[in-house]
This record gives sequence, structure tokens and C-alpha cells, in this order.
Amino acid sequence: MRDLIELANLLNKTKLKTSGILDIILEPDSKMQQLYDALVSQRVRSDDEALSWILDSGDDASKLPNLKNKLKDRMLDSVFLLDFKEPGFSDRQRAYLECYKKWAAAMILVMRNAKVSGMDALEKLLRHTIRYEFTDITCDILRVLRIHYSTHAGDLKKYENTREQLHHFQEIWHMENQVEDLYTELIIHYVNNKATKMEVSEQAKVYYAIAKPYLEKCTSFKVQLFGRLIQVFAYSSVNDYVTTARLCEEAVQFFDKKDYDSGFALQVFYYNLITCYLRLRELEKGQNIIIRCQNLVDSGSFNWFKLQELSFLLAMHTAHYEAATQVLDRVMNNPRFENQSFQITEMWKIYHAYVHFLIKIGKLPAESLVSQRNAKFKLSKFLNETPVFSKDKRGMNIPILIVQILYALADRDYQQSIDRMESIEKYCSRYLKQNDTFRSNCFIKMLLQIPAYSFHRERVSRHTQKLYEMLCSVPMEVANQTYEIEIIPYETLWQITVGTLTKESSRRERLRPLAS
Repeated sequence: MRDLIELANLLNKTKLKTSGILDIILEPDSKMQQLYDALVSQRVRSDDEALSWILDSGDDASKLPNLKNKLKDRMLDSVFLLDFKEPGFSDRQRAYLECYKKWAAAMILVMRNAKVSGMDALEKLLRHTIRYEFTDITCDILRVLRIHYSTHAGDLKKYENTREQLHHFQEIWHMENQVEDLYTELIIHYVNNKATKMEVSEQAKVYYAIAKPYLEKCTSFKVQLFGRLIQVFAYSSVNDYVTTARLCEEAVQFFDKKDYDSGFALQVFYYNLITCYLRLRELEKGQNIIIRCQNLVDSGSFNWFKLQELSFLLAMHTAHYEAATQVLDRVMNNPRFENQSFQITEMWKIYHAYVHFLIKIGKLPAESLVSQRNAKFKLSKFLNETPVFSKDKRGMNIPILIVQILYALADRDYQQSIDRMESIEKYCSRYLKQNDTFRSNCFIKMLLQIPAYSFHRERVSRHTQKLYEMLCSVPMEVANQTYEIEIIPYETLWQITVGTLTKESSRRERLRPLAS
């Protein structure tokens, strides 16, 4: 059902409806049109709801699969009618979509023996693909033209020129493919797992050594994009954020000088630049770039959601909790939120848990979350809704475990606090022994001392002072730990946590100190 919802929302955003074309694609009052309206209005959001919908309308449930397939085919056929001249698209993105449409049209003409029109369209298209550096389409066009000039036109001069061009762009394509392959080999390790991997850091250095000659030799969009990203990765993975920030700024300058608007590349390097400012605690600079980037991304797109993550974290790290809450509301109320991949939805559900913790302890007013849906929170439901990151043992499972303890402490549920801490003690000894989780290890060890000293504020503070100093000795900007793990910086979170404790000892008998 997700594919139908995605396609319906895409068509609904375009001008097809206002232009009347949608009425031609989907006959008014037809069953397909009714299902389309139900998808757009969110009355149907799952297969079960679709089944209920068709039964309520008096139709046989056996007709639903065929109806869904027909609607999908009709919407897919309509993709070529979409207008991509919208403000959210950069010059290069619009050109990419137009070039592929024209490439498909030209090849249909060629295959239908309208060769004069087809070849004329390809020759005109070639100028655009070269200008916008679409090397893959350029090579495809040149291959077709090479055959045409050789076997049909018999034009030796055009044949030799086309063959020479093809060899040139095939060499560029080879470099692009090589550098893109190296980059994807690095990034695949971080999509579902936020834990630091030192072996990948070493791999980045090796890959950059391979990519560097390509960067020096070729200025094509893809070589520079993926090559520079590998370079950025090589430095950021060893916490050299000053150099990483400089490299991102250089990349922005490079792509800004292109004779077309290369919005995607700018988004990528601005995003990395913001993460550098987050780690370097240059939060005002980061916020300024976020404001600049809002115009580069389409609201509800994957990149838009990732940009909002940085906006949220910047607000949380500067204790602007109400601003962070506004970002959370804006994101989780976005109509495209529920259809995003788990990497997006689970991350925001973790953020949601931390915002509710701040509300629970009085750091935020209860009415901070405007949306009624977001104002509700159940810890048990939250744990069920983060199944992937809960398996990320040295990554995003850390804030998931921590927030469970925070809730138990805020509720003064000491027995639950003890139960959770006993399980987290085993977790800590099993997964948090490496340098890349040093800060998390320190923080969790501090949490483990809370029941040991009877939940008494002063005792806990006194007996965790050394651990707190150890934590502060490795600030976020030099820690190997990925920045997403600390929703609230541990130094700040610890002061908040201690503030939830009582000034008097719990009536519970003093417990044996847990292992440190």
C-alpha cells in the first residue's frame, strides 16, 4: 500500500488536478478515482483499511487486488505528464528529468522507424546532457549516434567525431563509477547502524588515496561529489572537524561555480558542514546554514527530514527546548512522515521520547506540543516502534536505553529504576568497552550509581564526581562517538538527571553499589 500512497500523494501535489488532466487519467466517479481520493485524504492508509473501504462501498473484496494494480499502472503511466518546473527543484534536477523524458521519447521514435525525428532529437539532447554532466545518458546517446552514423548515414566525419566523444565520456563514466562505488562501500555501514567503526575509518583513507587522482584529473559532477565526500569522511572519522569544515566549504564553492544550479551537491556539503559546527559547538553558524538550506530542499523529502534532525539537535544542544519542540511538531505532523523509511521515523520517535521527558520533569510546559497526537506518549509503545535502532547496540540503542531509566527516575519508580539498571549494567559490560563509546560508558556508569546511593541527590553527585570529570575530559568534539547518540549533551543531561533526585535518602534500604 505504501507504493500507492506515495504515487497518489505525488500526483496530488502537481498541477494535473487543476489542469483537468487528472479527470482524463482517472475517470470521475470511477472506482479507481474513489480509491485515489481515499488515499490522498488518508482515509485509506493500509491494506486492512483498503479492505474495509471496499467492503463498506458494497463491493466484493476479491476485486481489491485488481483495482489496486490498475490504479498503480494508471498513475505510473501519468508520470511522464508531470511538470517538474517547481520551485523545489534545482536547475540540474529539472534538466535530469527532462533529459530522461526526451531520451525515452527519442528512443521510441527510433524503434518505430521515425529515425529522422529520433536522431534529430538525440543530437539536440546531447548538448544538454553534456552541459549538465549527465555522463550515463551522454554515453547512451553517443552509442546510438555512433551506430547510426556508421551503419545508416555512412557519415565518416560524424562517425569519427562521435566515436572520439564516446571514448572520452566512457573514461569519465569509468572514473565516476569507481568513485561512486568506493563511496557506497563506506556509507552502507552507517545506514542502519550509528555505531562508530574504526575499521571503516581506515578504509576511508585507503579509498581517498584511490579517488584523489580522479579528483585532480576530472571536474565532472559525480567524480567531485563522491570523491569529496570520501575525503570528508576520511577526516571526520578521525574527529578532525576543523579540516572537515574547510573541505565542505571548499566543496560548496566548487559546486557554486558550476554554470547550473547544483542544489543536491550543495545540500550534501551544507549538511556535513552543519554537523561539523554541531561537533565544534559553533551552534550559531550551524543555525545560519540551516536557514540557508531550507530553500534548497523540498518539504517532506528525505533531505528535508535529515535537515530538520540537525535543526532539532542544534536547539537541544543549546537548551532551546521549545524551539526543538516546534521542529518536532513540524516534522511529525508532515503528511509524508509516516511513509518515510525507518531511519527517519525511528529517529524522530526517539526525539519524541526525550521531549516528553523534558515535559515530565517541568523543563517544558505541557502545551509545548501543539499537535494532540504528539502530545500523547507511552513508553511501551515507543519501545515497540523502534525495533531496528533497538538492535543498534553501540549506536542508537544507547539513547533508547537511557531514556527508559530517565522516565523511571522522573516517576520516582525506584524499583523499576533498579530493574532497568541491572539489565543496563550487563549491556554496558558487553557493548560499551571500546573508545568510540567512552562518553556513553561514563554516563551509563554514572546512572548505575544512582540506586547504589539511595537516589539521594548529594550522595550521587559526590560519588560520581570522578566519572563526571572523566566524561568532561573527552568532549563531544573529540569523541569518536557519532553525534546522533547524544540527544542532549551528557554533561547537561546529567545535571538534569541529578535534579530529578530527592534531597533525602529513599526509604529503601541502601543498595550495594553496582560495578563501575
